[in-house]
Amino acid sequence: MHTSPRRTALALAAIATLVALAGCGSSEGSGDSAGRTAEKVGSADVGMSAPQAEGAAPVADDAARDAAAAPTVQQPAVISTGTVSLEAKDVARARLQVRKVVDAHRGTVGEQETTTGENGELATARLVLRVPSEAFDDVVAALEEVATPTGTTTTSEDVTAEVVDVDARIRAQRKSVQRIETLLARAETIEQIVAIEAQLASRQADLDALESRQQWLADQTSMSTITVYVERPAARHDREDDRATGFLGGLSRGWDAFVDGAGAVLVVVGFLVPWLALLALLAVPARLVLRRRRRAGTSVTPAST
Repeated sequence: MHTSPRRTALALAAIATLVALAGCGSSEGSGDSAGRTAEKVGSADVGMSAPQAEGAAPVADDAARDAAAAPTVQQPAVISTGTVSLEAKDVARARLQVRKVVDAHRGTVGEQETTTGENGELATARLVLRVPSEAFDDVVAALEEVATPTGTTTTSEDVTAEVVDVDARIRAQRKSVQRIETLLARAETIEQIVAIEAQLASRQADLDALESRQQWLADQTSMSTITVYVERPAARHDREDDRATGFLGGLSRGWDAFVDGAGAVLVVVGFLVPWLALLALLAVPARLVLRRRRRAGTSVTPAST
C-alpha cells in the first residue's frame, strides 16, 4: 500500500497541532495554581499588621527565653531576721568571738557600734550581721555560746508569692516597653513622638521600680540579718539580802531612812533659801517705815492734848 506525500504531511501537521494544544492546557493549569497560591500568601501578609509581622520573631524569642528562665518548681523564699542579746565581762573578747562566728559561716558585719566605760574598756557593742539564709539557725545557736544569752528573738516571713508576682510583672512590663519603643521608632510627627515618649518614660519607671523590688527580695531571701547586742553584767545589789538581821539590820534601815530624810530636808531648804533672802530684803525697808510712823504718832498725841 502506497501513501501519497500530501497525506503524510497532513497527518504530521495534525499530530503536531494536538501536541501543541495539550501543552498549552497544562501550562494554563499550572499558571492558575500558582496564582491561587500567591493570592493566599498575599492575603496572609495583608491580614498580619506590620508590627505583628516585624515583632513576631522578637516576641517568640522572648517567650522562649522566659520559658527557659522560669524554674519548673519555685523554691520557697523566706526572709529571716533575728536579735541576740549577750552579757559578757569582757565585751571586746565577746565581740571578737562574734566576728569569728560570722567568718566561719561566710557572713559579713554590716554595722558596728561600741561605747567605752570610765576605765577605757568597751562597755557595750552592737553588731548587725549578714549571714546566708541556710545557715541562719546555726549562726544563732553559735552566737548564744559566745557569752551568756539574755534574750533571743527570731522572725521568718514567707515571700514566695511576692517573688513570683514581681517576676511575672517584670516580664510583662519589659514586653510593654519593647512595644512602645517599636512605636517610637515609627513615629512621624512631633506630637506622636512626645506622646509615645511620655508613655515610654512612665512604663520604664514602673519597670525600674519592679526591678529594684526584685533585687531587694533577692538580697533579703539569700542573706539573713542578725543584730547582736553585747554588754557587761549589770551591778545588782540587793540591800534586803545583804543587810544583817536583828539590831544591826534595824540600825542599818534607820540610818538609811535618816539619810533619805536629811536629803529631802536639804532639798526643801535649798528651794526656800532664795525666797527667804528676798523676803529679808523686803522686810528691812518695811520695818523702817513702820518705826517712822510710830514715832510720828507718838509726837502728835501730846500736842493735841
